[in-house]
Amino acid sequence: MKVETLEDKIILITGVVIILHFVLLIHELGHVVMGLLQGFRFELLVVGLLGIKREEGKIRIYLNKNLGYYGGLGLTVPVNDSSDNLKKFANVLLAGPIASIVFAVICFFMVNYLANPYGVIVFTAGLASFGIFLATTIPSRSGMFYTDRKRYQRIMTAGKDQDVELAMLTVLGSFVKNQSYKDIKKEVFDVLITDNDLFVKHYGLFNLICWQIEHEGAVEDKVKEAYNEISKKLNKNVVKSYNDEIQKYSDKLKKSTWNE
Repeated sequence: MKVETLEDKIILITGVVIILHFVLLIHELGHVVMGLLQGFRFELLVVGLLGIKREEGKIRIYLNKNLGYYGGLGLTVPVNDSSDNLKKFANVLLAGPIASIVFAVICFFMVNYLANPYGVIVFTAGLASFGIFLATTIPSRSGMFYTDRKRYQRIMTAGKDQDVELAMLTVLGSFVKNQSYKDIKKEVFDVLITDNDLFVKHYGLFNLICWQIEHEGAVEDKVKEAYNEISKKLNKNVVKSYNDEIQKYSDKLKKSTWNE
């Protein structure tokens, strides 16, 4: 697999950079396509600098500046409160790793028919895609987030973890459908806030803050304090993203109590 000429080296370097982003895209498309096939609605797809999202009922492309999303993010959400949504979401989680391993096999097969530097590029793609498959199935976590395999297990096993996953899906699905917390009962946040996982607690408090701004016009001091305390222990980019969303939601409702 030697690459000797300068032209080939330039092609190789450029090709590897592009193909690595394409590998991430394949994984996230696996999640998104499965969600669409099961009747979920597309909301977000981010890979590197490329962002595609639904905004005010329209799909638009934008430049992603959030480093926390740079490694890839695909999001589809339920359009109703069907009892099958949890099982459907479990299938969405599996689709990403499956897409990655299938793409890896295709790449390894194609290498035999390609001359260098293209063979090296495709072989690199196969290795990267196989690596993503392993990274999303073997460990339980990737940084602060559960991996696809772990979340699938949490969803499919009755108990506290399943209740947490259902609560997260309920909050996300209802808010995306209504662009409001009007149909979400306050008690659903208790499931998240009482969880032992810091990220889940933080997510629950984030949504509770938005719920209180909408329903009560103010955020309780104890809720704000708990949110800020956990924020100190989490990724700064994620926290900043949440803080920005809180302020945007507050501004949208013309209630600026969050920063008071």
